Amino acid sequence: MSTKHEREPDLRMRLFLAGAVIFGMIVLGSTRQGRGAGNGPAPRVTAITQITHDGFRKTNLLADGSQLYVTEVPAADRVIARVTLPGSDRSVVESPLANLQALDLSPDHSKLLVSWKSKTSGENEFWTLPMPAGIPQRVGDLSGRDATWSADGKRLAFAKGSTLYLSTAEGSEAHSIYKAGGSIFAIRFSPDGQRIRFTVSNAEANTVTLWEVGRDGSHPHALLRDWPLKTSACCGNWTADGRYYIFQVTQTIPNTSAVVTSLWALSDSTGAPVPLTQGPMSFGNAAAVQDGKNIWAIGVRPNVDVVKWEAHKKKFAPVIPGLSATDLDFSKDGKWVTYVAVPEGSLWKAKADGSKPLQLTSGAERSALPRWSPDGNQIAYVSLKPGESWKLYLIPSEGGTPEPVVQEAGSQIDANWSADGTKLMYGDFARDEAGLSIRILDFKTHHIEKVAGSDGFFSPRWSPDGRHIAALSPDSTTLMIFDFETQKWSTWLKESAGSVSYPVWSPDSKYLYFDDLVNGVEAIRRVKVGGCDAETVVQPGTMERYPGALGIWSGRAPDGSWMFVRDRSTQEVYQLSLELP
Repeated sequence: MSTKHEREPDLRMRLFLAGAVIFGMIVLGSTRQGRGAGNGPAPRVTAITQITHDGFRKTNLLADGSQLYVTEVPAADRVIARVTLPGSDRSVVESPLANLQALDLSPDHSKLLVSWKSKTSGENEFWTLPMPAGIPQRVGDLSGRDATWSADGKRLAFAKGSTLYLSTAEGSEAHSIYKAGGSIFAIRFSPDGQRIRFTVSNAEANTVTLWEVGRDGSHPHALLRDWPLKTSACCGNWTADGRYYIFQVTQTIPNTSAVVTSLWALSDSTGAPVPLTQGPMSFGNAAAVQDGKNIWAIGVRPNVDVVKWEAHKKKFAPVIPGLSATDLDFSKDGKWVTYVAVPEGSLWKAKADGSKPLQLTSGAERSALPRWSPDGNQIAYVSLKPGESWKLYLIPSEGGTPEPVVQEAGSQIDANWSADGTKLMYGDFARDEAGLSIRILDFKTHHIEKVAGSDGFFSPRWSPDGRHIAALSPDSTTLMIFDFETQKWSTWLKESAGSVSYPVWSPDSKYLYFDDLVNGVEAIRRVKVGGCDAETVVQPGTMERYPGALGIWSGRAPDGSWMFVRDRSTQEVYQLSLELP
């Protein structure tokens, strides 16, 4: 399992990428003869035009009709690009602050609201950036995940963790107005300034939902309460006249395992969402402007390849040419591989060279982190279903019906087989207990035992010799080790400036390797049992890596080389012409 919370990529980007799928030519969402909930004309898209052609990853799109502002990731640091319409001329917004993310555009279009991660505090601070140029100004002492201005520019709504705050535009008089049951992001004021809508992400339940609250904190409620897709809806934006709220939904296409992110329009007068796009291309991060005739959105064409770092040649090479997948795991004899297809999210197995592929799962289920049993007869994997908790399943490697590993509430993740295959260790998040812990299932007795002292730890890894367990703190900065002989935990490594992600034991159980995604240059590092200092062993250089369902994956191939998933997706801005009755 990867790093969490602020160490993850922007959630809007992750949700969007996870739901992106392409089958061919772009088609428009609703039919030209579509009808609204009241049997009147329905909102519809009449034309789609590609605006940008630069190939950079994008998120947080803003528009004022003549200019587009979009956060791009052309290299290691984010930049804010300005795209002039109609000519689509692109330039980078210059600023003395690096690695910025655009959050909102002021009502008079004179400045951007941006976030910048302070190197001293580590907080994401809010700043304003004058347009077209000027000196950035800190917004009070505010920090958080997301923020937005009211339509009159006098108020600022911002989120920090699960709390929604309101302040003046200058950052003073900040006070809490709502506490959610998950992380808050994608905040927007209604045009009249009386309501605030936002998205709540509940990682434990694997849901994103749309919420609304009054500016004074009154009448908080979930939108779309009886709508079937309510737990996959996020990231909305009002049209300037307030008649429609445009949001995005990630859903499985019926009778397939393909997933698409589509745009929907919600009218307060009808209360029934209407699809604007329905595939085959994914769209998200919609931005609307005054005229009500156009919206701009980011469209994505997902594609990845799995590469391994060949240290002697100092270059990447494909693990299996042409394979678009993540979360690879090889059988003990190295002859077979299981993987999760991108973008479908289905589980497959194949010969180690990619031949004889066999699809193991299908439908709305998304798979992650498969693990071969030692005898090669079964595969344990994480099942991710919309609106449900993460669950561990077992499936025969020759295909068949998946069966849940345990019948209990909460989430399970990170399956680890014992060397003899008689036990399965996993990370557990129990709704009715203390939270994170590590458990071991004995297949012979069907007894489940919690590892002593494991409360608060996740991402367990069983050493090949069976003596130790390595596990992580919730923020992925502390590596813990458990000794089965002494039945005690101890701190193994404390990463004050780095992180521990996707840990892997060496075959001789003497070292633990891990992916460090935030300590300067991304690298594979290792720490020795009995030691407390990590050393870099692989530093492959800059590569655009794919943010999968559970973060940025890495793994080790049977030959000892390190595998990564290189992102080949393209993201561009599109103009969608609308009819909004």
